[in-house]
Amino acid sequence: MINLPPPTYEQTIEAITHCDIPRANIHIKYQDYLQSDEVTISDLGPITDAKLRCLKGAVHPFYILTIENPAQQATFYEFSEREDRPKRKAEAREWLQSKGLLDRVPTYDPKRGLPDFAISLEVACGLKPGSVLMADGDWLTVRPNALSAKSFEKSSETLACVTRMFAASDASEKDVKFGFIGNEAVAEKDKK
Repeated sequence: MINLPPPTYEQTIEAITHCDIPRANIHIKYQDYLQSDEVTISDLGPITDAKLRCLKGAVHPFYILTIENPAQQATFYEFSEREDRPKRKAEAREWLQSKGLLDRVPTYDPKRGLPDFAISLEVACGLKPGSVLMADGDWLTVRPNALSAKSFEKSSETLACVTRMFAASDASEKDVKFGFIGNEAVAEKDKK
């Protein structure tokens, strides 16, 4: 696989305009707090699956996308989730099969609750119950102290296993979400 450099801002804006989004609605800027380039779109105009698919292709995987209209932002992320879920599930199942873990994928039972499901994901990966994941509403997230910079390789393996166990399970079809803080910088007020 050849790793190509990301497209320039101008190339990205041009690709987005091909999605029938006016140039005046598109802005790109490096954001320190995200530690990444962010594409901001003020308004998408009329929304179709074809437009959303085009936009996703124009920004992924190089840019963080923010759509200023909250309803349009929600529509875009719901579309992306619907499009990406089958691929993520297939890739996760393949990875787990290669590690001999596929038969350990748990199923989510709403009656038993999300904390119990989090523990079943950890146990399926051979981890201590309660050591990596925590439930927060209808979200599963990684405990802030679970991944150590001192043991980056082990933390990476741990995260790879629990995220793939989640993706291979039926939880997302039951409206459970998985997320964690990625490369965002800690805000100054949070450091105190």
